Amino acid sequence: MPDPDTSWIAAAEALLAAGDLAAADAAFLDGLSAARAADALHGLGVARLERDAPAEALSLLQAAEVLQPSERISHNMAVALLRLGRVNEAMARERALIETHPGYVAPYVGLAEILAGSGHVDGAADVWALLCDRALRSRNHDVITRAIDGLAGIGRAPSNWSWLATWLRIHGFPDDAERVASLRIAAAPDDIGAKLMRAMARLTVVHRSDEEIVERRGKYATNLAELDLLTSVSDPSLLAGAAIEIGRAKPFFLSYQGQDDTALQRTYGRIVDRISRAAGNGPAPMPAAPAPKIKVGFATTWFTLHSVSKLFAGWIHKLDRRRFEVYAYNFSGGEDHISREIETVVDGYRSGQRAPQLWREAIIADGLHAIIHLEVGMGMENVALGCQRLAPVQCMTWGHPVTSGFPEMDYFLSSELMEPENAVMHYTEKLVRLPNLSIFYEPMPYKPGAFTRADQRLADDAVVYVCCQSLFKYLPKYDHVFVDIARRVPAAQFLFIGDPHSPATPVFLERLVRAFAAAGLKAERHIVVVPPVTQEAFASLIALGDVYLDSIGWSGGNTTLEAIACDLPIVTMPTALMRGRHSAAILKRIGMDDWIAETPEGYVELAVRLADPLERMAATSYIAAGQERLYRDMAPVKALEVFLEAAVQKAYGTGLRAAG
Repeated sequence: MPDPDTSWIAAAEALLAAGDLAAADAAFLDGLSAARAADALHGLGVARLERDAPAEALSLLQAAEVLQPSERISHNMAVALLRLGRVNEAMARERALIETHPGYVAPYVGLAEILAGSGHVDGAADVWALLCDRALRSRNHDVITRAIDGLAGIGRAPSNWSWLATWLRIHGFPDDAERVASLRIAAAPDDIGAKLMRAMARLTVVHRSDEEIVERRGKYATNLAELDLLTSVSDPSLLAGAAIEIGRAKPFFLSYQGQDDTALQRTYGRIVDRISRAAGNGPAPMPAAPAPKIKVGFATTWFTLHSVSKLFAGWIHKLDRRRFEVYAYNFSGGEDHISREIETVVDGYRSGQRAPQLWREAIIADGLHAIIHLEVGMGMENVALGCQRLAPVQCMTWGHPVTSGFPEMDYFLSSELMEPENAVMHYTEKLVRLPNLSIFYEPMPYKPGAFTRADQRLADDAVVYVCCQSLFKYLPKYDHVFVDIARRVPAAQFLFIGDPHSPATPVFLERLVRAFAAAGLKAERHIVVVPPVTQEAFASLIALGDVYLDSIGWSGGNTTLEAIACDLPIVTMPTALMRGRHSAAILKRIGMDDWIAETPEGYVELAVRLADPLERMAATSYIAAGQERLYRDMAPVKALEVFLEAAVQKAYGTGLRAAG
């Protein structure tokens, strides 16, 4: 049979929404004879609720539920029960709905309001937090805002406020994270960890403008200065209580503002050092001197296939086992062929998800003479443990190429080719310039044909400029280079990678749309954003391009090396800090200094020049001739060995015995 006419339902609900209760009531009564009797009964029940007749409403809603159960009917029954004073039954119904329909917002709101109205304010806060968490997972910002408004309305932070603020901040909702932290501070003014979290929430993933960078950086600096003063005079017990936030509340996004962060990181490092020491994380006992081998540990969250492991696993594989005993600490517990290869070549392999205190105990038990954190600033554990003294010699690398600011971090292991002349000014650690690129690198193999241009909405006749860095590496002040290239290369398409579910992606796109529109160009003709791909497929994606455009201010490292392996010509412009000079160092290493731009205008000129197929062929031939100099370079490994021996000798104040 044909579907019955249901237009009366919308008309009746419109009357109800407009407050014309008598007309709505009549319309729903008329609908009782239609095929959708459950809808009519439901509508009548809601109308009776609006007319303050909960007993009648409950009977009608119960009848509707018998005919056609639904989450809306069940929730409205809870409303009717509440108005009848049957509070426990109303709460039970809302809790059951949350279990069976976790994406339905109404029962969270209803349950939170019932709990708050009954005096169970902390329970209400936890319900709002659960709604916020589920909305965060689906990136529904309207519901996130509704949940945090609910928290603000009852003036409470939930029991999981720290976790919630952390994930809101990481996933691109910093202002919401700041509201959650501020609610905690309002309830607990002495909570130093909450104040540290609020400071980090001043930072964001992708900036809308240069002015936003100035504003957010200023607020962050102000909060940090306040914390510096506060932690210098705080009771040790208050400081110790904040230790759990170290690693969660970290300034990862600060370094993507394109400025020298040394002074701010030094302040941050002092704050974290005071908190960590107050929590009992003092210096580990000095291990016995090497006899005969130096014990060196490598620590990271990223021992699976990741840019960090791709850049630095060569050190672990190639360090001379006649002189060094090697340990690896896999903080994530992740496992794949990379981690399994590392496990087979080290003397001690520790892996798994555990609390920082348990990692501290395990590392100290191994009696390391030196520890190398392959990054400090991304993974929680590398921050929580990197600020502690766990070995006589403590180092970090450019896996996250920003100074840690930690007083207990001794050395920053960097690349001779990547550092500017005044580089020592950019680190609180002692800078160590290892030769060339500083790494022993194995290129990633890739299989051509995994993607086609049509798959990625790229035109066959386009000049495709690959721009495959994380979107937060692209600073607003350099948006104009894409516009300037498109003006001169009408067939240009710029291939970006952006998570379609991240709020950072539309912020970035809005920026580019404005920049193109200001020049009289349509961004949609030139900008293509594709979802992230796996590490294994990444090279196949970038191989679709004609030219690789390096991000200015935070240069590509591993990405550029993979572009080289795909024979893509590269356009780069080094900036003042090491993190803006990776690609320039790579081009210098293969003798392509002339292809390094000195200004944004020069950057555009090179990009336009490479639109010519003959110019691209010439550049590709240079790359093919020189790229082997990038791979399997033992000079940095040998230099690392010499450095480690000297640093350990200095720490022990004595010479080292030769290996047996």
